[in-house]
Amino acid sequence: MPDNTPNWDLPPERFMTDEEIGKVLLKAHELFDLGVARKRKPLVRDAMIIFTALYTGLRRAEICDLMVRNLHLGNGRSHMVVRGKGGKVRTVHVGKVFKKILKAYLAWKAQNGELHPDAYLIRSSKSEKYTPTALWKRWRKYAPNGHRLHDCRHSVASNLLRSGAPVKIISETLGHARLSTTMIYTHASPAALQSSMCALESLAKDAMKLVTKGTSAKSS
Repeated sequence: MPDNTPNWDLPPERFMTDEEIGKVLLKAHELFDLGVARKRKPLVRDAMIIFTALYTGLRRAEICDLMVRNLHLGNGRSHMVVRGKGGKVRTVHVGKVFKKILKAYLAWKAQNGELHPDAYLIRSSKSEKYTPTALWKRWRKYAPNGHRLHDCRHSVASNLLRSGAPVKIISETLGHARLSTTMIYTHASPAALQSSMCALESLAKDAMKLVTKGTSAKSS
């Protein structure tokens, strides 16, 4: 049987640490509040780039293509419809925190005359829609330790696994064509590897205790 696992590796530096994620998210909240208070639209948009990347794991092009009409946040709904690679459409669910952020952002867009039938979620200062390259340049201003925008995607996958989400659900959320692609994260995540090594050390510690108890029993 052929091995369909993708032939690529993810080194630890391709994942953002919890501290890096925390710092850049705090920066996003700061940008959002400052942008609203001082009427500086680029800061609010920069904040949304960060929030969207780290709360959804969408690809650059998917973030650029996301339109306001793709969001379904009312009447108990909390999801977005995303058009991914090859034009494939998938549903990406939204957590309570990001849903609250999105609602505040949409209210801001309405106040600034940015809501209309063909409005994109995040527009640039010069056009209605961002290009992937322009989006990356905005992210680069705030990226912790030079992380790529795509590293947010790796980190989202890793954290979903840590939270106990089934691989199948993670695969559907990220829009992977093959489940084997998602399986990369089951052994590539630094957090998972660290957890495994800690478990190994715990077993070794228990083994040493058994030996110590056995020696004490013989002595007595």
